[in-house]
Amino acid sequence: MKKLYHGSIYSFDSVDIHMGRGYKDFGKGFYATAIPSHAERIAIRNKHIEERRQAAIHKRNPEIKLYPVMAYRYNLLYTEESNGLRVKVFHEADADWLRFILKNRHSPVSVHDYDIVIGPTADAETNLILNDYAEDLERSNYSDEICEEVIKALKPENLPKQYFFGTEEAIKTLSFDRIRRQIIQ
Repeated sequence: MKKLYHGSIYSFDSVDIHMGRGYKDFGKGFYATAIPSHAERIAIRNKHIEERRQAAIHKRNPEIKLYPVMAYRYNLLYTEESNGLRVKVFHEADADWLRFILKNRHSPVSVHDYDIVIGPTADAETNLILNDYAEDLERSNYSDEICEEVIKALKPENLPKQYFFGTEEAIKTLSFDRIRRQIIQ
């Protein structure tokens, strides 16, 4: 069993993959990380996004005070024993990984049929770099050479691993452990 963490502005103990948003690295689904501090940063980022969204809708700041980091147990053995699950693992940020996340970030739904995808997280700074290279990437048809240049700029050694669960079968590999922490800000 591996411990994974999910940062949110909502507490929940069962995962609904349909609550995930599109235009994400590995598609629409549930995301987790093995690094608690990364989950905390995600929770804080989501809190700020939701506050801006609510302020725009209601013309006020809702001041979300608490947000949880939930802990899950990921049953690696279930994944390895189950021939029915389609798992894609990116061991490093490479050209294939970059093309994969770019396709998913441009779609409201997942553009693949994997149940689970594991690989580096493309963080907020990634967006700035991708925007800088957007024309070069498109003009080169996402060539290995330009992709490698982009990846160097991304500093892949600083990109923590993320776990994507995109189907109900994939969610069965997770079991809720506890709310690790309620962050007050």
